[in-house]
Amino acid sequence: MYMRIIFLIFLSVIFSLNVFSQQQMSKRRVNYRSIGKDSINLHLDKDYFLIEDTCSSIVRYGHFNFEKRHFFGPFRDLNKQDPFIILAEGKYSQEGKLDGPVVLRYMNDNVQAKGRFLNGDMDGAWELFYEDGKPWMNFTATEKKIQVNDAWDLSGKKVVDGGNGEFKTDLKTLYWQGKLVNGFPDGTWRARRTNDRTNTVMSSEIFKGGSFVKGSGPLGAYSDASRIVLVNPELLPIYNASLMQVSPTACDPSMSRKNIMNATYRNGMTALSDEIIRLVNPFLGKSDIKFYNIYNLTIEGTINEKGVIESLRLKDGFDDKVTSGLIRELYKLPRLEPAIVNGQPTTQSIIFVFKFSAGTYNFSYKFLPIKV
Repeated sequence: MYMRIIFLIFLSVIFSLNVFSQQQMSKRRVNYRSIGKDSINLHLDKDYFLIEDTCSSIVRYGHFNFEKRHFFGPFRDLNKQDPFIILAEGKYSQEGKLDGPVVLRYMNDNVQAKGRFLNGDMDGAWELFYEDGKPWMNFTATEKKIQVNDAWDLSGKKVVDGGNGEFKTDLKTLYWQGKLVNGFPDGTWRARRTNDRTNTVMSSEIFKGGSFVKGSGPLGAYSDASRIVLVNPELLPIYNASLMQVSPTACDPSMSRKNIMNATYRNGMTALSDEIIRLVNPFLGKSDIKFYNIYNLTIEGTINEKGVIESLRLKDGFDDKVTSGLIRELYKLPRLEPAIVNGQPTTQSIIFVFKFSAGTYNFSYKFLPIKV
């Protein structure tokens, strides 16, 4: 006999764009089916988060300890659109940890990873592949220590051969990059934020002969142990299943969480202000602006998907030769990094406000909220 259990989950979704933020409460209904005492039928998205069954990508069949809230015993994950594709098959320990050999697949049936878990951790030899089937990396895991043997970039170029080469480890919010020697970090490694297009170094560590020497980060210097994780377990979405968390993306697009980044200048926004001054100062110095007393002039434009400022026009003020000259100079600004929504470049509006008073001026600019 099937018992259907329905959870009403209130998910707070936050849209954030620099100083702009909006909070919206959305009611989500996520269903799962329990079968008998402990068997369970779950609907998951492609990243192994719980989602409405009407738009799920993965169906999990397994066992769940409702009292302790974790999986145990054998499980099988199937592609909902093609149940003949087994995305993952293995088992959990009685304590809810992945345990034993496993082959993980992408939704297109290409192998994602081959390896073995021991009490929830990667153990022994592992192979990872890109979604198109090309090799990504192979490594050996022993007692939570990773030795990278070979690695390839997205284009198929081998970047680590026999444990030697340049390597980049993705930790989602930041990444470490440096040289590997015999599969372990060597020399200086640096950490940067994944979405920071200025490439500012957040932390650094020094290794010698494969051993950690010292490091420094936002909280100061340290010498106890390296903070680098060569292979992030979160690269494998199957880890998310144990969290039993609801997907941030709902079936209804209006309830989805958008990842939004403002346009920016590669050298920083202060440098962009300096560029504006460099361009408009000579022009305004030759213009007769002493008659502009407490006068504001607003120019609006667009930053396109390539970061080029275009479609500049007068929004507020008098349309005269000063306005035309300012627009002409602003068109000379260097290319910016475009705004990004969910990883894709998009257009964004920008406004420039010039304030004149008794022969002097000041200006400001701001990016307008992206309409998604």
